[in-house]
This record gives sequence, C-alpha cells and structure tokens, in this order.
Amino acid sequence: MPDEMRTVDLPYGQGTTTIRAPAANVLGVLVPPAASEGADEGELVRAALSCPIGTPRLRDLATPEQRVVIVVSDLTRPCPTERLLPPVMEELTAAGIPDSKVTVVVALGLHRPMTKLELATAVGPQMYQRLTVVNHDAGDTVRLGVTSAGTPVEIYRPVVEADLRICLGNLELHYFAGYSGGAKAILPGCASRATLNANHAMMVRPEAVAGRLDGNPVRADIEEGVAMLGVDFVLNVVVDGSHHIVEAKAGEVTAAH
Repeated sequence: MPDEMRTVDLPYGQGTTTIRAPAANVLGVLVPPAASEGADEGELVRAALSCPIGTPRLRDLATPEQRVVIVVSDLTRPCPTERLLPPVMEELTAAGIPDSKVTVVVALGLHRPMTKLELATAVGPQMYQRLTVVNHDAGDTVRLGVTSAGTPVEIYRPVVEADLRICLGNLELHYFAGYSGGAKAILPGCASRATLNANHAMMVRPEAVAGRLDGNPVRADIEEGVAMLGVDFVLNVVVDGSHHIVEAKAGEVTAAH
C-alpha cells in the first residue's frame, strides 16, 4: 500500500504553493500564534517613537540643517516599512527637517537591487514620491577601521556621510546572528562584500546561533563595527504571521534592540 500523503500549503511570493509529502515524513506544521485582537499598529509605533529607550525623542534629537539617512530592509525581510516611514517622517518634520534632506537607503547586503516598482511598494507610493529612495551599493563604501575579529568595516558612502542615521527593521530570530534588527541594518545591511564575508565567516562557530546575543561572535562583530560609525536612532517592530505589527520599540541602537 502506498504511504498516506499529507498536503501542506507553503507561503510563496504573494500567495501560497501546495506540496504533498508522505505523512510519515511530516513531523508537524508550526505557525506563529495569532496576534491579540484590537492592537492598533499606528498606536504601537507612535507610542514607541514618543517614549524611546536610551535616547531623546527623534524630533528632539534631529535639527533642521542635518542630512538624514533612513536605512530600511529589502524585499527579503517581512518588515512593514511602508507603515513605519510615515510616523518617522512626522517626527523629522516636527524637527524642521525638509524632505529634500532625507534619503531612504535600502539595506541589500549582497542581495540583488530592488526595482523601482519594488522600492515604491516597500516604502509606500506617497513616501516614494516625497523622498529620495536608493538601493545600497556594496561597491561604493568608506573604510572606517577593522574590528578586533579582523573584519574590515566598510559602509555605504551616503550612510557614512549622513549627519543623522536612523534604522528601521523587524525583530525575529536569526539563525547565526541571534536576532535580526538593531545594528544589523548597517552591518551587513549597508556594508561591502569584504565586510559581509568576514563577518559571516564566523557563522560556523558554535556560539553563533539563533536567539543568542551575549557571547555570539557574529553579533559582537556587528555591534563593534557599527559603533565605529554610529547609529542615532532605531525603530524595530515584531510582526505576526500576517505581517501585522504586534510590538514596537525605538531608541538607542543597542539598548532599544
């Protein structure tokens, strides 16, 4: 008799794809818990921005003459950037910073550049029209130094040359950096190939595992490298299986993370 088959729906692109596998080979299907009803995404994000951890509020931190870079995730991450940018821009506008001084940089690492349509979708059509939105270029970097682990710290030039650096991201388990979010938006997100390769080479060490920050050599290297540049403010969120924001924190790059 043939083995009993099990049907499993897997997320794929903007929809799902169905696979069939022998039921004996399927140990289980694990999905995130449903979000609590009634959580308002806008309220969560604005509450985080109004009460940041370890730093003044963004509108008090920024000054009108500053050139601002906002680093965001690319399309490989489930970060709801289009819902994070508007409240961040409210803070910058309240500080007197014109749109012309704000650049959104998509942190690609070594992923492919996003198309214009993808960029507009990622940040939202209104923000795409208002702001300069660019892909990070791993070939156009500035060398800032070398970490104690030997990683050359080479970061995308517009990020280095900015006066105020803000990172947006989502927080989730990362299989060798411990967790996503925080300083990871800059290194490896906006770094050179040499920087990324040196940092990621430590992923084979036994301490480089999901859910571990303390004693994780990859994460320690990230924090040390980004400290050579400095990040002024982060906004990180947690999303559920439907990409609905269920928690948000903002503030100093390490303390808030």
